[in-house]
Amino acid sequence: MTSLFNSPPQSAGGRPLSQPPVGEYLRSDERSPLFVVGDSVDVLRSVPAGCIDCCLTSPPYWGHRAYAGGGIGEEPTPQEYVSRLLRVLDEVRRVLKSTGSLWLNLGDTYKAKSLVGLPWRVALALTDQQGWVLRNSVVWNKVKGGPDNATDKLCNMHEMILGVMQLPVAAARFVGLSGSA
Repeated sequence: MTSLFNSPPQSAGGRPLSQPPVGEYLRSDERSPLFVVGDSVDVLRSVPAGCIDCCLTSPPYWGHRAYAGGGIGEEPTPQEYVSRLLRVLDEVRRVLKSTGSLWLNLGDTYKAKSLVGLPWRVALALTDQQGWVLRNSVVWNKVKGGPDNATDKLCNMHEMILGVMQLPVAAARFVGLSGSA
């Protein structure tokens, strides 16, 4: 297993590298996983363009946790959360092959007793602002959802998984689990 930790990464001789050696790893015959830790935008910038077939990610929920040193999900508003997520997903788009796909697992949250609609906000922003093609909206039925003490609404027992692609041509060739394009 190959591992690369927080900046600045170092060579075997202990000298700092300007970027993690992701490109070098991809060109090598190495087949063990490469784990890269760091700010997602910075890490993705070290990955060569058009080299990834599929990205599956589950970013932190908005407003649910506080991380040491900050992180996605701590933004003051849902709009800032979506904007920050789009910065990351713009880099994901850059590193995906033109036929690549992004699968994004997003949970929703409540603010002032109202569902915020984050999966929909992100889906619309991806299509309207970045030009992604929304191919699938999958409902992940969570048989044993998290605890919910609210007495004035149903328990949320699902999350959304959005399947998006970059190009309509690639999307037309995509064969989903149903066996149809």
